[in-house]
Amino acid sequence: MTDTPSPPGWAEAALQAGTELGLGSAFAEMDPADRDRISRRAGQILAGQGQALPPGWEGAMTRLLGGADSGPPADALARDTADTVLAERGEVFAPEDDA
Repeated sequence: MTDTPSPPGWAEAALQAGTELGLGSAFAEMDPADRDRISRRAGQILAGQGQALPPGWEGAMTRLLGGADSGPPADALARDTADTVLAERGEVFAPEDDA
């Protein structure tokens, strides 16, 4: 984990999440998808303990786990925006329509 101080209990929740998910605690070496799973589970653990998670907690947890807080890729955001526009127009297609 990083040397940046984290809110109380966050590091412990991350360790617990890594153990529960069978992913261990070598967070910085993990695949980003596995770090994301640990982050979400740690958030569930903290919420279950009654901690109110602040806005942006996901990015802070990602940094705690040694990942880059980049958010979703820009092309994913563009795709989501395009899908929203198409859905609003009633032009939604299933993937098999492209075949």
